[in-house]
Amino acid sequence: MAVNMSTPRIHFEPFGDDATPNKAQRFLRLFLQNQRRIYAYVLTLLPRRADADDVFQEASLVLWDKFDETAPPDNFVAWGCRIAYFKVLDFCKKHQRGRVVFSQAMLERVAETAVEHGETLQLDERREVLVGCLAKLGTRDRDLLGVRFADGATVQSTADQVGRSADAVYKALARIRRALFDCVTQALTVGGH
Repeated sequence: MAVNMSTPRIHFEPFGDDATPNKAQRFLRLFLQNQRRIYAYVLTLLPRRADADDVFQEASLVLWDKFDETAPPDNFVAWGCRIAYFKVLDFCKKHQRGRVVFSQAMLERVAETAVEHGETLQLDERREVLVGCLAKLGTRDRDLLGVRFADGATVQSTADQVGRSADAVYKALARIRRALFDCVTQALTVGGH
């Protein structure tokens, strides 16, 4: 099972009546340069990828609506992350019932940390390296990860599905995590990151 770690595609159409070619070009240039970092930020705040995709899409549309070509933001990523943060809060308020969600204080702290350390975390590079490391895993290990990290899966349900004991699944997952950690660390060190 392949793991898709790409940023969701956003389509801005038709740009509305207020869109001049200059606004569209400036916005798209800044957005395309920074969308992966903003999306990675959203992923740090929401545990489910599908939720992060939805919130990122909503935040992207707000970015377009609020973008002023005569006074573009000095730091597009910080501006985009701030808008995304408020969209995450909206999402959490709407979906509070029936799900475990982080408190606003917790989200604020995680959001601050993600922005403060975004450069240090090298989220884009690490994600790309991780995708490469996942591709290097054997089919059996990739399949095990796919089963374990499917929505609602537990170690026990994974063990039942793959016909192994829960202890064997724990050990296999620990071995895979260690292999991925070593692979990513080595790639980032060798790559000069």
